[in-house]
Amino acid sequence: SSSNSNSNSNLNTNNNANNANKILLNPSVGYFITMNPGYAGRQELPENLKILFRGVTMMSPDKEMIIKVKLCAVGYKTFTELAKKFYTLYKLSNEQLSKQKHYDFGLRNILSILRTAGSIKRLNLNEKEDILLYTI
Repeated sequence: SSSNSNSNSNLNTNNNANNANKILLNPSVGYFITMNPGYAGRQELPENLKILFRGVTMMSPDKEMIIKVKLCAVGYKTFTELAKKFYTLYKLSNEQLSKQKHYDFGLRNILSILRTAGSIKRLNLNEKEDILLYTI
């Protein structure tokens, strides 16, 4: 029993008032649930489970900065100018086109297009970069 208490020395115990059983807590463990309310195919967490977790608010990513970094990383020299144009196109398309399911202007789609932009750049190193990006 003494070896058992030594192995659990880094665990905290918490007595449940309604139950005499001890609950061992390991302070180096955390549980995180990522919820995207309103995202296609996702459901809300039931209220009885919501109360068990602490909510954290997150900011939307800076898509223009992500586009800029990705274009730079795949070798575009005019990445700042191209990122601004690319982001403006996506932003306006998202705002002005209908909200049908087949239109996807999310970050996953942007990253997919930027991977394609990188492949095209590697195959056409001497071509004008703005023309390469427009061909996607």
